[in-house]
Amino acid sequence: MINVVSDRTMIEADNHQKLLSSLLGKIKKQELLQFLQHYSQQSSAFEMGFLLHFTDKIRLPGSKKYGALIESIIRGSSQQQTQLDQPDFAKLAAQVEKLLKHAEEQLAAKNYLDPFNLAATVIEQLQSSCNREEKTESPLKDCIARSFLILNDLLNSEAGPDLKDSIFNFALSKAQKFSYSGKIVEENCYSLLLNAASDGEKQQQVLHLLDQAIKNIKKLHREKDHEQQEEFYLRKKITLLEKMGKPDAARKVVYENLSITTFRKEVIDRAIDEGDFSTAKELINESKMINQQKGRLYLTSEWDERLLKIAIEENEFRNIRTIGLRLFYDQFDMRYYLAAKKTYTAESWPAEAQKIMNTIKSETHFGVNGIRALAAIMIEEKWWLQLLHLVQKNASLAFAEDYYPLLKDKFPLELVDVYREALRRYAEHNMGREHYETLVGTLKKIQSLPTGKEVARALTTEFKVKYAQRGNMVKALNKL
Repeated sequence: MINVVSDRTMIEADNHQKLLSSLLGKIKKQELLQFLQHYSQQSSAFEMGFLLHFTDKIRLPGSKKYGALIESIIRGSSQQQTQLDQPDFAKLAAQVEKLLKHAEEQLAAKNYLDPFNLAATVIEQLQSSCNREEKTESPLKDCIARSFLILNDLLNSEAGPDLKDSIFNFALSKAQKFSYSGKIVEENCYSLLLNAASDGEKQQQVLHLLDQAIKNIKKLHREKDHEQQEEFYLRKKITLLEKMGKPDAARKVVYENLSITTFRKEVIDRAIDEGDFSTAKELINESKMINQQKGRLYLTSEWDERLLKIAIEENEFRNIRTIGLRLFYDQFDMRYYLAAKKTYTAESWPAEAQKIMNTIKSETHFGVNGIRALAAIMIEEKWWLQLLHLVQKNASLAFAEDYYPLLKDKFPLELVDVYREALRRYAEHNMGREHYETLVGTLKKIQSLPTGKEVARALTTEFKVKYAQRGNMVKALNKL
């Protein structure tokens, strides 16, 4: 049976091919040209396939040839837009992806010139459109990244030195025009440039370019903070110096630019790892002063974390307590609480823990995070009665659920009362099938506790009467 079907398919395909050949033989050249022109206007996919197939027939230099192709794609993707300078980015990207696939196929076939011209042209033509597109992740930006990947693959291929020089010159010319703005094109371009700088002369050219960019950025610092831009170029310079076999010079760049926050962190962390705590503390204190001057108070905790690490290494109890609790009050992270706890004896700590809880309660903006922090302390200290009182005062369903496993065996009757109030609040403020399922599931759950069945039954009746107009709630409750 399989052979019969296969033979029939081959016969049909052969007949179809004969019919097509016969038809082409009868169609006049002018008729065929008219059909091709008309159909290419109707189908962008056909037009692109046609142009790609006969690319070698286009009488233009490589870059201009692909430039004309991409301009044609942009026009086609703009036809249905109200503004012709605002193409359909998704449609544009889909067509460019076909071009890039063609370039990758040519590269695999060791035809190196066309992939270079095509990838370079895509970057040139689409850069402005890519910058206009607001989405962080987009097909158009993927096209740009894919084009740079093709150029990097060419650098790693058997392509001749002249073509690789052309790639370097292309990347250099692009980089010279940049004013850093964090765009994907700039990141890819500099990565390509560093990869293409294969000899001393090229590396010196790139080094000069980076030094000039860094110099210009430092001038701008007088008017505005451009730390991110400066770090971008400094990182590239460090990478280049390491590639040139100059690790000491690369390290020097870091130490000469400690105004860059990430560089300062790296140096501090290295000093801590090496046990040079005095240098680390000096740099941290300088960092805190710089941040205060620049209004970067949000970075204070990062420096305090490092000071705490040093204090622990030096076994400085006073500093561990001061810094650890400062961090705990800021973040309510129990790691810092436990760090302070380790510096006290078992006898003296409970009083200190109570002081910490009182401090949290005294905060003006004492809220959910503060309540959670109190609960975490009570759990750590195994103060179960205090935890119960806290849950009773904050009888939300979510809060009751979080501490149910810890309290159900110790205070089952009291916990049922907590759930009674929590479920009433939940039913009052939440509507929808998902919430009704939660309500029913919790009512089932509390039936395993003493008096739970009676309370669940009473609440079910109460809700059916009070919320009789909520048909879906009543249906859900009827399942109990």
